[in-house]
Amino acid sequence: MEELSSFSIGRPEILWASLLILPALLFVIIRIKKIERSLFYARKQKSSASLKFSLFMRTFLRCLSWLFAVLAFAEISFGSKKVPVHKSGSNVSFVFDISYSMLAKDAPSRLSRLDAVKIYAKSLIENFPEASFSAVLAKGDGFVAISETEDKNAMLNLIDNLSPKLMTSGGSSLAKGIEAALTSIPQHSEKSQYIWIFTDGDETDNLLVKSMEKAQKFGVPVSIVGFGSENESEVIAGDGKTRVKTALRAKKMKEICEEANEKTRALNHSGKNQAIYVSSTSSGSAWLLLGQIKKSPKDGEEKALGYEIQNVKRHGFFIFFSIVFLLLSFVAGELNISKRKKLAAILAASLLLTSCKSEKKQILEGSWAWYEGKYTSATAKFLKLAQKSEENSIAHKYAVFDLSATYLSMGENEAAFDRLTELNPDNKTLPPEFRSAAYYNTGIILTRKNDYKNAAENFKKAILADSKNLNAKINLELCERELVQKQANSAQAQMQGINEDKQQNPEMSNEIFELIREQEGKKWQNMSESNENKDDVLDY
Repeated sequence: MEELSSFSIGRPEILWASLLILPALLFVIIRIKKIERSLFYARKQKSSASLKFSLFMRTFLRCLSWLFAVLAFAEISFGSKKVPVHKSGSNVSFVFDISYSMLAKDAPSRLSRLDAVKIYAKSLIENFPEASFSAVLAKGDGFVAISETEDKNAMLNLIDNLSPKLMTSGGSSLAKGIEAALTSIPQHSEKSQYIWIFTDGDETDNLLVKSMEKAQKFGVPVSIVGFGSENESEVIAGDGKTRVKTALRAKKMKEICEEANEKTRALNHSGKNQAIYVSSTSSGSAWLLLGQIKKSPKDGEEKALGYEIQNVKRHGFFIFFSIVFLLLSFVAGELNISKRKKLAAILAASLLLTSCKSEKKQILEGSWAWYEGKYTSATAKFLKLAQKSEENSIAHKYAVFDLSATYLSMGENEAAFDRLTELNPDNKTLPPEFRSAAYYNTGIILTRKNDYKNAAENFKKAILADSKNLNAKINLELCERELVQKQANSAQAQMQGINEDKQQNPEMSNEIFELIREQEGKKWQNMSESNENKDDVLDY
């Protein structure tokens, strides 16, 4: 299921009809020349100018009318919408995490996580209802190992041979596994689609939320099945020598499912959670998964209702403008010089107003790019508007704020902080909601720096600027709790230090601390040197 293009042309061959404008223009130009010569010889230059302008305006507007009519019949589409469709049958994409962390032997009966996956997946296949399935391998990349099929033997054979050595890409990317599963789904499939992920949740790229959002926008529910223990275990990475700590990230997986459901709540027509997390060891987890699959309806039964992303055809939009320009062509031909001047003035004013709205348009385009996660595109749009708009204009302020918010989403905290400082939210002339948002984002950046004291001050200012800012109130409470906890820890550390000083030699303590500091320095130096000789991510 490939992502739909934001712009498409259903019948591009129709666009050749727009070339008919050229002979029409040539005919009108020849006709104007003949009329101009006839009126010149009759010494009616004023009538010639009036007629020439009328013919020009009428021809120009009719050319536009024809062009929009051609675009309408070319079936141009842009934008997308979610439409209800009837589904018959089901297909499940099994996404197997085969990263090296799955070799940790912390599953029941001292099995490795991957061996537990094999047993669990086989039991699902053996009890699989009348539905098709496919298999995707996920490691540092995603790979469709088995396309849609009903051959259980092929699936069982793949499961028996699951191993990290099946893929050479390093790391663990569950997101790319979902992307591969989506690409394997045919466009406008009549079957209800499901994705089941078998993993310990120990991913290395942290892109799972976005891929789950994408799946849910296509109406494909994602279920995560967790394997392993939540206690840390040690495994050897793909380089054969590096030892890393790994565990079942159950809490993280639950939070990711909740976040994905929250972000796609408006698209969830079924009213049920599209993303769920279940533990492989919990009672009835396998039956919960199998219960999701809807069997093909029998004769006379109603098909299941699903949803599909489809492009929005804009033929009505183009037909409307085609008719408008055609009607204007008749009006323009009947206007005298003075009325045409008024018409020209109105058109000029409308163009001016349109140009004034271009700043709002850029902000909207940038905001939409930010919402889609296209942060580079959003940054370019906001940066361009910030540079060309007047420094004290409201458009400049919004552009700078949106730019800082985009930097914040990208993790560029310093760049975001610099932009927020440039805004000067203390300026009382700015709208209260704007100032509150600026203070709030500043507080978020300071929280990431563990500067809870100054973060709390900014959250307070955000609340004073706009008392309805609930997020600021929540984060202020969290910051105050962190400050109280730090004070308690500091007092406890001081008391412990006093007791230790009574029992230990101060000079000996200093030597021990120096030794620890030296060992830590060597440890970090060795880690940085070893990382320089590796790929971008550690293969585990």
